[in-house]
Amino acid sequence: MINVMASSVINAPVSSVWGLIRDFGTLGRWLPGVKSCVIEGDDPGDRVGAIRRLEMGDVGVIREQLLALSDVEHAVTFSIIESALPIRNYRSTITLLPITDGDRTFIRWHGQFEASAEHAASMQTRMPTHIYQPAFDRLAEILALRKTRS
Repeated sequence: MINVMASSVINAPVSSVWGLIRDFGTLGRWLPGVKSCVIEGDDPGDRVGAIRRLEMGDVGVIREQLLALSDVEHAVTFSIIESALPIRNYRSTITLLPITDGDRTFIRWHGQFEASAEHAASMQTRMPTHIYQPAFDRLAEILALRKTRS
């Protein structure tokens, strides 16, 4: 199993960051490269078991299932159930922790997956640098814009 992780500090309170990521259907707002993001069926975006369908510009369609969501721990866990990415058994958790100094948020995205020897190294590098970190940057950008408008 390959483990990847990225973390960052966002200059916004946990409640603000959590408000953006707790709805499984809003990933398209804060993950660069998403052309569309919809929850399949009539499931709400915070229902465990919900499936989201992402249309990604560079990798086609990805379907993911929400496995766990905790408003207490500010954590969301999901898995990829269909993808053209050269990985298998992908599961990840995004966790938020409050930083009381300055009312900021520590965000951590941990993923694990299997990949063939041919793709393991590239995917191990690509996930944190091309997916996780750009998502953190976009979240920070959205929240900074909100802050300047209020």
